[in-house]
Amino acid sequence: MRHRGFILQPTYRIEAGRPVVHLFGRLEKGGPFLVRDTRTVPYFFVRAADAALALEAGAALLAPTDLLTMRGEAVVRVEVPAPPATVPLRDALRARGVAPLEADVRFAMRYLIDRGIRGSVTIEDKAPGPDDAGDAALRIFEDPVVSPGDWEPAPGTLKVLSLDIETDPAGKRVYAAALAGAGVEETLLALPAAEVESKLRGSPWAGQAVGCGDERGLLSALVLRMGAIDFDILTGWNVIDFDLAVLAAAAARRGVVFDVGRVPGSLRVIRDRSAWGRSRAEIPGRVVLDGIDLLKGAFVKLEDYRLDTAAREILGEGKVTLEDGRGGAQAIERAFHEDLPRFVEYNLRDALLVLGILDRAGLVDLAVRRSLLTGMPPDRVGASIASFDFLYLPELRRRGHVAPGVGAKPGEVAPTLGGAVLEPAPGLYDNVLAFDFKSLYPSLIRTFNLDPLGFVPEPGAGEAGDLIRAPNGACFRREPGILPEMVAALFPRRDAAKKRGDAIGAHALKILMNSFYGVLATPACRFYSAPVANAITHFGQWVLHWARDQVEAWGHRVLYGDTDSLFVTSGLDREPARRFGAALCARVNDALRAEVRARWGVTSFLELEFDALYARFFLPAVRHGGAGARKRYAGLLSPPPGPDGAARDEVVFVGMEVVRRDWTELSKIFQRGLFERLFRGDSKEAVTEYLRGFVKDLREGRHDDHLVYRKALRKELRDYTATTPPHVQAARKLGRPVSGIIEYVMTSAGPEP
Repeated sequence: MRHRGFILQPTYRIEAGRPVVHLFGRLEKGGPFLVRDTRTVPYFFVRAADAALALEAGAALLAPTDLLTMRGEAVVRVEVPAPPATVPLRDALRARGVAPLEADVRFAMRYLIDRGIRGSVTIEDKAPGPDDAGDAALRIFEDPVVSPGDWEPAPGTLKVLSLDIETDPAGKRVYAAALAGAGVEETLLALPAAEVESKLRGSPWAGQAVGCGDERGLLSALVLRMGAIDFDILTGWNVIDFDLAVLAAAAARRGVVFDVGRVPGSLRVIRDRSAWGRSRAEIPGRVVLDGIDLLKGAFVKLEDYRLDTAAREILGEGKVTLEDGRGGAQAIERAFHEDLPRFVEYNLRDALLVLGILDRAGLVDLAVRRSLLTGMPPDRVGASIASFDFLYLPELRRRGHVAPGVGAKPGEVAPTLGGAVLEPAPGLYDNVLAFDFKSLYPSLIRTFNLDPLGFVPEPGAGEAGDLIRAPNGACFRREPGILPEMVAALFPRRDAAKKRGDAIGAHALKILMNSFYGVLATPACRFYSAPVANAITHFGQWVLHWARDQVEAWGHRVLYGDTDSLFVTSGLDREPARRFGAALCARVNDALRAEVRARWGVTSFLELEFDALYARFFLPAVRHGGAGARKRYAGLLSPPPGPDGAARDEVVFVGMEVVRRDWTELSKIFQRGLFERLFRGDSKEAVTEYLRGFVKDLREGRHDDHLVYRKALRKELRDYTATTPPHVQAARKLGRPVSGIIEYVMTSAGPEP
């Protein structure tokens, strides 16, 4: 019988000394599944020339292949009995000067890569059985035939459970745990059942709260409850670094095994406190997706990423307020002891808000789409380097090559050039045209065949004339490269998604394509190459400078440009300017196609788009100078008139204080008000009156709530030794462990939390 499913968690276990692949997921018919495959052998490669050294290092099984390195050298396959055996053998090889190839590809991911499976899987079961449609029982397939699938789970197919806990102010004792989603909406409390019943009698929350006795009873009940719920995804707000980390510590302290997976196995929290790292949590057979990570991974910009801020921005409602109006730690503890109905409402609302945010913003669906695109499980779709591996390695193998190991050798790391930034011309302008090159870096990759395999480090005398030479001198073969073909396949998919109104699908494709340059410019990527990465940015710089020169040669002034954008004066009224912008855009594209064909002999896939018309446009000067400030501007965006003929202008800021999180709300209110009056054309007297009134309100205390600074801690407080910024000083005055965003005010005595 054939089944279709979606993979949530690829992993493996060692049984009798041998690895067994485990693929957990959900079937199209509705039930959860587990594929167990005992037939796979871990392997990697070394150069055939290094085979003797590999045997000396302890490699027991070497098999000849017809594959080559990316530089054309023959390779042999090295097999090991189990994945953990790879690490010591890899280290022993490196100690002998042998470079292992693909020895750092994870075993379970290798299983999927070799079979071309990306998220969706087809399972052919040797033993016919029922579909188990809608059954929560785990369906297990032993050594089935697996192959790529084409099933895309619709939004809501995967079952999401939201978790939120409340603790004492120190985060050491768990008071409550709320569960919402997957058919559940309840709060478990570390209080006797009789006390809960008495305190909640007559309240709306009486039927949604369960007294568990004490903390140990709560933890035990939570394990049993979560284990009984048929959920695929566990979520929450900071659920890994706080909720699950606290629960894991409390369970260890109370002697409770926190086993809530599809199969036996305790919760594992792998914390990462670095500035750019991401903590992970593992529950056998399920996926943990943190709401904050999902929001940031979708590039949703907010003032800050607290639950209340996100909920008000996305849902139009916020957290339940307690006695202090904000829900601080002390107020939460008082509510637990003195106002249990409010406490239960507070706890449960937090869990429900996370579900609402994920649903409204389509964040789970976006993670699923990205998983189907890249093959990465939903909790790792943000791992751009691993995603690139998943896409590139199968194509590389089809062309008869194997990839190098991860990590550039000493001396190979070189600086990479950024995008071009044209010198801004400070001033206030009318009816300015904004242009953008559509997906510039992916388009450059496709146009000039920029590819790791197609890169020729040292062209021979006879082949140099037939190569594509980038402005930085890097040379590429003309045969279609792997990466350009990947981009060529993704572009029409994104355009089709846009046409059918599939914003989430289009967004997933955009994120993927935009990651390619960054991956090639990162030394942690096995395909890292400074010449290839710089070929992309050098071509990008050439395109922007060429476009500026061409537009100015036609008699139009370019005010500013940055990486893929140009701002051009029109000298016309609004509607004629709009028509002129479309015509100028078409003229640039025609000229660019001709230039690229004449200079490099290739077809240009570069496309300049007329992005917007700014009725008023302001470029500031740098402080204490007359030169223009880069990456900073404000404008009155003028979209085409709506169906009713009315124009709906909007003030837009880029790089200014109003869009920066580390400035106070006061500065943002002031700057927005000032520019609205500037763009509206208010008189000098009206602007002066606004300034005087604003200062008067400030002095009289009407803006006290707007004087708060917000800045994130990027490391532990104890690690700030060289300097002590104001937010660190404020955080230390709190006298308790803190992380994330610190709020403080500046006083005559310095920063105060």
